[in-house]
Parts: sequence; C-alpha cells; structure tokens
Amino acid sequence: MQMQEVYHEKVYTVTEVASIFRVTRRTIRQLIHSGTLPAMRLGRAYRIPQSAIERYFNLPARTHLTPEDLGFGILARDAMDEDSVDYVNRIRAAADKPLHEVIEELSQWQL
Repeated sequence: MQMQEVYHEKVYTVTEVASIFRVTRRTIRQLIHSGTLPAMRLGRAYRIPQSAIERYFNLPARTHLTPEDLGFGILARDAMDEDSVDYVNRIRAAADKPLHEVIEELSQWQL
C-alpha cells in the first residue's frame, strides 16, 4: 500500500484574519466576496489560507495619486523636461483648490 502525501497549509478564520489586518470581519468578508482575498468556504464559514494572506500583503498599494503627485517625479532623470512652475501648477490644478486656500494651508505648516 502506497502512502499518500498530504499537504496541510495553515488556514485562518475570518475573525483571525480581521485581527491580523486590524480591520473588521465585515471588511474581510467584502475582500473575500470581491475576489481580492481568496478563501475556501466550508459550510457557512470561510477559511483563508496563509499563502493568500501573504500574497495579499505583497500586493502594491492602490492609490489615485500618481508618483509625480507624491513628489517622486522630482527625482526622475528626465524631470527637467518640464519646468517647475508648470509642474506646481499641474499639481495645484489636480488639488481643485483656489490659490488662496493652498496658501492658507501652507501657512499653517510654517514653524
């Protein structure tokens, strides 16, 4: 008789994953239902494999801001293709705020 090798991966409950992620159980269920976080359904309960959690942590962060909006464009090799005034005006336009509001916010950050 030949022995069959069985692979046992650690699995977590929705409550355990919510504790790991420090979010609500509802948020974890939403991630499961959207397909963002793979899970197995056993009866009425979900089990999330450890590998799925690790893959989720390795996903790139999602943001509506471009690297240039975050200030990384300044460091780019070809950043001089655009002059700084145009760059600042483009960022200001994306903020949808009038100039006086931007200046007020900046004055609050001065020491």
